[in-house]
Amino acid sequence: MTNTVGVRGRRGSYAKTKERRRAIAEAALEIVLEKGHTALITADVAQRAGLSEPGVLYHYPTKDDLLLAALRLSDEFEWSTMPLGESVRRAPARAAESLRRINVVRLHTAMFGESSDPSHPAHEYFKERWRAGDERMEESIRRLQAAGLIDTAIDPHRASRWIHTAWEGLQLQWLAEQDFDIATELELLIERILGVTMDEIDRATQHRD
Repeated sequence: MTNTVGVRGRRGSYAKTKERRRAIAEAALEIVLEKGHTALITADVAQRAGLSEPGVLYHYPTKDDLLLAALRLSDEFEWSTMPLGESVRRAPARAAESLRRINVVRLHTAMFGESSDPSHPAHEYFKERWRAGDERMEESIRRLQAAGLIDTAIDPHRASRWIHTAWEGLQLQWLAEQDFDIATELELLIERILGVTMDEIDRATQHRD
């Protein structure tokens, strides 16, 4: 009896901790979206999350921890709407849509650069993010190969890496210049890499659906 109560108590405590961490991450992301990551301060996060500053710092001890939590949540929202196998077809539109949340893109770019240091809190996150993104893109390419749209001589892993590298580079250049259509540029690059037009991919996908 006592053990059962103890287990329930621990589960309840874990659930509350998870809820608080989620509320803090949501508050941090709201601030990033509204004001940019450089404007984020613990006091504002605490107020929005309905917690004390020490309460926020207990879960996220540094500003980098808070920013990483916001970035994780933003990525969670984005990935949850991406069906497996659709990475290639939706990449140009996703690139354009992400720029409507320019403050999140700026946060991503800043943390990505800093995370090259293995001691940075976001180092492992970005390694995993790249791995997961490549796997999803590779699966999308393999499905298009199976459908006869892409030459099977193309290495899905290498092609995926090229696409993601091009995407990151275009995004960085767009942040500096903001004078070109990133979706069009990425679409052209994908077509060159895969040897198929996006129109052909769209038609094949619609026919399959």
